[in-house]
Amino acid sequence: MTVAVLVCFQGRAIARPWTTREPSHPPNPAHQLRSSSYWPAEPSVPDGIEPVKFQQAYAHLCNLATNAPRAALASKILEVATSTSTDPFSLAALAFFTSHCDPDFHHESSYGLIAIEPAMYRSSDAPPLPIDRSLLNGHSLLDPANNLAVAGALLSWWQDHHKEIDRWFGGVSHRTALSHMIWGDEVRSSGHEDLVLTARRRMIASYLGTPETPRKAPIGIEIVPPLEGAPRVASSGPGDDRDGGARQHRGLDLAATLGEPVRSIADGTVIFAGANIPGKSRKGPIPPDQIGRYRNRRLGVGGIYLCIQHQAEPKKIVSCYMHLQSYVVAEKQEVKMGETIGYVGRTGVRVSPPHLHLEVRVDDRFTNPVRTLGETCIPPQATLTHQYVLRAKRARRLHV
Repeated sequence: MTVAVLVCFQGRAIARPWTTREPSHPPNPAHQLRSSSYWPAEPSVPDGIEPVKFQQAYAHLCNLATNAPRAALASKILEVATSTSTDPFSLAALAFFTSHCDPDFHHESSYGLIAIEPAMYRSSDAPPLPIDRSLLNGHSLLDPANNLAVAGALLSWWQDHHKEIDRWFGGVSHRTALSHMIWGDEVRSSGHEDLVLTARRRMIASYLGTPETPRKAPIGIEIVPPLEGAPRVASSGPGDDRDGGARQHRGLDLAATLGEPVRSIADGTVIFAGANIPGKSRKGPIPPDQIGRYRNRRLGVGGIYLCIQHQAEPKKIVSCYMHLQSYVVAEKQEVKMGETIGYVGRTGVRVSPPHLHLEVRVDDRFTNPVRTLGETCIPPQATLTHQYVLRAKRARRLHV
């Protein structure tokens, strides 16, 4: 028999039917929207999924060769999704978000391809799970077949029960049962689910071969978004304070996951490829095969970055991409719209989650990339992060 557990919520005691299941270590921070209504409807699962195309799309998502052993796990993802009545693209997106598609993943108390934490499911008074508890151990979860079988069964269980669990445990507003795979019973941020669903959109677009449609930007050229899976959440824009108001932000921060491909927004020529070095404005050119040695160094606020000139006349138009993990193009190289030029990192970042810092300059004047990206970007004003920044700014003004 389940025993109600009393907890304090906003100054009042409420009954929960069992002890809250939750991760031992909170997930890394992720930016959260003020309302999930900012998101468009997510794409549906394609009919009649073709295994070969699914593996190709999974390899693209995970930045793997299509015939790599890790990419071959796509067939197991399809098999488990069918047997558990779950969405294979969601399972694949979870693998990318939680472990970067690494079946040998082990961090703190989480294991395997879907980074399952056994301790989260060991609450003695919680309802029975749809799996044999003996499978909830590190050794078993490092077997990718077992890990996926457990993940599929758990995701199916959360799908069946998450609405009633939300009524019992509260938590922040979120969209799907995917949040519970990360947080357990009480969802404390929707930002992580948003990143998983973004990965899902990326994979479905790759599977379908959806063409990227350029849009005419107000700056006068046609562009595509710098990241796949639009729309993307922008957590901070031009003019926002940095270092306690000591300097101002010059670009747009787009929420992302480490290792995602970064694309040139338009045709152009690479005019800088290097890094922001403390004590110097920049160091470059640095060839792409040598930039990896700077990844773990202490860098200036831009980190590893690229700049591309898209037009010289009648207006000079330049875009810059900062905080990269690495890049794959060289200075003076011609690039095409949508071409992968590098990968999302955290170089030069002090406290923020992984993101791409995008700058768009017209005649050496910094512009607001929100207007350039249009509907492919959810503006910073829609995030809780922006609200916190404004509160901190007001507090500093009061103490001046």
